[in-house]
Amino acid sequence: MTDTEVPTRVENESASPHAVFVDIDGTLCDSRQRIPGSALEALAQVRNRGHRLFACTGRSAPEVYPRFWDVGFEGLVGGAGGYASVGDRVLVDERMPREHVGLLTALWQELDAFYIWQGPDQMGPSEGYLDFFVPRAGKHPEDWIEYAQSITPFITDINSGAFTKVTAYVPPEKASMERVTAALPDSYRAIIGSVGAAGYIPFEVVPAHLSKAVGIRAICEHVGIPLSHTVALGDSNNDVEAVATAAVGISIGDDCEALVDVADIVAPSVSEDGLAWALRAAGLTSDDPSGGQGLGDAR
Repeated sequence: MTDTEVPTRVENESASPHAVFVDIDGTLCDSRQRIPGSALEALAQVRNRGHRLFACTGRSAPEVYPRFWDVGFEGLVGGAGGYASVGDRVLVDERMPREHVGLLTALWQELDAFYIWQGPDQMGPSEGYLDFFVPRAGKHPEDWIEYAQSITPFITDINSGAFTKVTAYVPPEKASMERVTAALPDSYRAIIGSVGAAGYIPFEVVPAHLSKAVGIRAICEHVGIPLSHTVALGDSNNDVEAVATAAVGISIGDDCEALVDVADIVAPSVSEDGLAWALRAAGLTSDDPSGGQGLGDAR
């Protein structure tokens, strides 16, 4: 299905709860971190129908703001799958070995990158990272101030921290996937991230065995919902495994070819009320939600 078609509802057993895994950046919110009103309304409908909502994001827990939790998430797949929790119960918590943190830090320094080490309880930004990233990640300099405020209490020294993944912003003239991949420790992988800044290329690096699908399986096992009753929604490269694993996988927008290839449904972009559209198409909300107004000026 494409975003030019009227969404046809997927048949759902209304008496059976579904686990719904929602990416944050580019799916729940736009590049300015705004959540469309239509998305909030649709997510409330999903919960009222007895389904269960989980954030499924490349962000680590310190980067997930209280207002994101307020949409009704009861658990988190974070760090692109290196962490998973439901309520206070931690199901997955993998940290990189210290020697790999050192090797990758040296790589980013060699590439003149700004980078941040991410963990569920610790964040390790490189020198100047927040000054670089915060005013450039959105359309306006103030769009990501909330991000700095959210992670600051968790900042620790990179040399002593314990981290799940790393995101690095590499100058375009040095941003070669081949070069980055060749320098990775064995059994690691790099993908292009979904949040850009000033034309720098965002690389996300995690152990190769980790993906959002790992967290989805852990949560489903914990809450007793089979994969046959799952829906996953995302917009970028780090959503491919999640969308491929869920019974109903949805691409929000069509910017990521690899994601579109594995998706069951391709929805409009987040700024075009794509999340509400997608939840309706998946059979999780009513046929007649109040009309969304979109976000208009940012995708």
